[in-house]
Amino acid sequence: MKFGISVGNGGSFGSPDGVHACLDLARRADELGFDSVWVNDHLVLPETIRTRYPYGDAFAIPSGVDFHEPLVLVNALAAVTQRVEVGTGVLVIPHRHPAITAKMLAFADRLSGGRVVLGVGVGWLRDEFEALGLPDEHFDRRGEVTDEYLCAIKEMWTNTGPSSYRGDFVEFSNVGTFPKPARKPHPPIVIGGKSQRALRRASLLGNGFQALFSSPDDLAQQVTALQEICRQDRRDPSELEIQLAQPMQIYPRALPTENRPPLCGSLDQIALDLQAYARAGLQHLVSTPSTEGDGPPFERAMAGLETLAREMLPAFGNTGARP
Repeated sequence: MKFGISVGNGGSFGSPDGVHACLDLARRADELGFDSVWVNDHLVLPETIRTRYPYGDAFAIPSGVDFHEPLVLVNALAAVTQRVEVGTGVLVIPHRHPAITAKMLAFADRLSGGRVVLGVGVGWLRDEFEALGLPDEHFDRRGEVTDEYLCAIKEMWTNTGPSSYRGDFVEFSNVGTFPKPARKPHPPIVIGGKSQRALRRASLLGNGFQALFSSPDDLAQQVTALQEICRQDRRDPSELEIQLAQPMQIYPRALPTENRPPLCGSLDQIALDLQAYARAGLQHLVSTPSTEGDGPPFERAMAGLETLAREMLPAFGNTGARP
């Protein structure tokens, strides 16, 4: 199993020097042998959110929090790390013209020596689409917008001459989009989500699928559904890496089993959860381990990183740590 961390660019764990906290966490993950570091995406956060959050409890990030721009931060992370993959987990594709996304990530991929991963989401927050001045149709048909934009991004990444694309939402003809990414044929595209449409998008357009906030049983069901969709599309399911974005909280003691969230508890409990996820088909966990306690959130995140690297990574075959 691979292990990645989210660097916490939304809030930066309450650190007064937030962007450097993101960089410090990524550098340490690189040194400790983690496989990847990831950034999240919100361009604006409305003070009052009317849209229902689709992934559990109410959306908890306040409008006044620092939320560092992910494409800029990906380039910074590429510059300060040496071996980890640097991913967007996930980038809301309809928010940006595909030429902007393609250009900035191509630069990051070259800067990193071919370590960038494009994690993709369609977005859920209508209020944010409205604040960005995007038309209602852009939100209502955001899945179709995402599919088109991904095709346009692939065109700009892979065409060795001038690029052209025509769709309902984006159109360009004979434009140069250079330089190209370092990784060939292009940086991996990982589709995030929980819906059937997200699974189909992964089958048709992706190199991986990132499940969100799922128990081992939930993940197993999603993997089975993805495999069936791939067979319908004549796609080899083994070509898609199965990822999961899931919080992790490390406690010094075991928690009661009733209603215990996955990956929350003692190290022994978390190890059993990881084994269950592995049986469900998980290949790459994206989390930010944090130790339980009263210390500053950034210090607890860094302590969780050290604990996970010491106690779990070797048991799951990760040997990438540097002295």
